[in-house]
Amino acid sequence: MVNMENRDDLIAKVLSGDASKEEIALVEAWKNESAENNEYFELSKKLFSVINDVKIEYNVNTAAAWNKLDERISGEAKVIPLFKRTTLMRVAASLLLLVALGFLIKFIINPKEVQSIQYAALNKTVLDTLPDGSKVFINKNSEISYVADKNVRRVKLKGEAFFEVVHNEKQPFEIVINDVVIKDIGTAFNVKALPGNNTIEVVVESGEVQFYTTTDSGLNLTKGQKAIYNITTKQFVKGVLEPAENVASYRSRIFSFSDTPLGEVIKQINNVYDVNIDLDNEQLANKELSVEFNNEPVDVVISIIAETLDLEIEKRDSSVILKSKTKAQ
Repeated sequence: MVNMENRDDLIAKVLSGDASKEEIALVEAWKNESAENNEYFELSKKLFSVINDVKIEYNVNTAAAWNKLDERISGEAKVIPLFKRTTLMRVAASLLLLVALGFLIKFIINPKEVQSIQYAALNKTVLDTLPDGSKVFINKNSEISYVADKNVRRVKLKGEAFFEVVHNEKQPFEIVINDVVIKDIGTAFNVKALPGNNTIEVVVESGEVQFYTTTDSGLNLTKGQKAIYNITTKQFVKGVLEPAENVASYRSRIFSFSDTPLGEVIKQINNVYDVNIDLDNEQLANKELSVEFNNEPVDVVISIIAETLDLEIEKRDSSVILKSKTKAQ
């Protein structure tokens, strides 16, 4: 086992370039002795790198400083041997290492810039858990970024997502879209802010949220309520959620339609299943449909729609066409 009684002093000398060949060989042998030793050396190296990155300039003439010190002590007929000055430099290097360690720990505990975490859904929906334990279900072509400090948990949203928030009064959960804020009060809720749209929609499944802007106190929403914010007019409109809106369908693939125009039914099915169902003529869009779907395969959904409204199914390339049945001649 390599004797490294003055480990920190030797490492400091090696890193500062003041070590002899024998000392360098000793540190290398100790470093290669175990993974723990190597990790300790690499950490020390990183700490010195941190110090090199923090450049603090002082207008100090070191030679003059040493001369002044020599003059001050010469009157007392005292001499500082060279080895003591070298020892002093090694102690200074060790202290520098400790200062660097303190700086790094402080930076880790109280970082000036908290890094955000990105979550995105491209061609399919994504279910994920945030670092605070809250769940988020992200719709297709949507993304969020999450950042938290001791005062707040903040999410930025582009698109649509459903949140089941772990409530924490000391660390509020906020969704920010430009100057609009949706603040959790122990809640599960859906937020839709599609790029290019002029509205932001919030629907509350349970609990309560605050829906406001930096210049408007907005309103509070509870279970079963929804509100839409118009970006242009800067106005909030509060309403009651209708079952046929099927806000949760992109998560559950559960639909409930009651006298709903076929055009709206097809639009929702296309969005959730990522298919291309079309109608043979515009008149069919006004046909009303009352039916429920509970996560059935899309082929079954199409067949039920066609059978219920007495329509024919025709496949053209990647599209499915619904059309009126041809009358017998």
